[in-house]
Amino acid sequence: MSQRETAVGDRVFVYGSFGFEPDWLAASGGRGGYNGRVVEFIPGRSDRPAAVVELDNELVLPNGVHGTEGREVHGRFLVLELAWVNHDWTKRPTRVLVELCDFRPDPKRWQDRRQGSYVESHARYSIVDE
Repeated sequence: MSQRETAVGDRVFVYGSFGFEPDWLAASGGRGGYNGRVVEFIPGRSDRPAAVVELDNELVLPNGVHGTEGREVHGRFLVLELAWVNHDWTKRPTRVLVELCDFRPDPKRWQDRRQGSYVESHARYSIVDE
């Protein structure tokens, strides 16, 4: 069965990790992930676009969580980058890299814009409004 492409306005649930009990999901209050809305697509690290997700609630990750670099990090925006070659925004679930930002990222490639904190390399997402 073919899936439609993820689009601006879609409600999504971002979850999953490389590890069994991921630190970055501990802040979800037992929900196992985070809800938000895709607000735009921006240039990604490669030739594929990245999705910017505005979370329903601010995400606060304590010092010691992967990507916190010895400090607490927080934000309402996630940048999701497709992690696998041959995947696009029609394949779900797919592995995504997660960057947490306390600002809305500029519509520029990761290499050319202010960057948030890289918090997960093996997350997944699903559309919850389908």
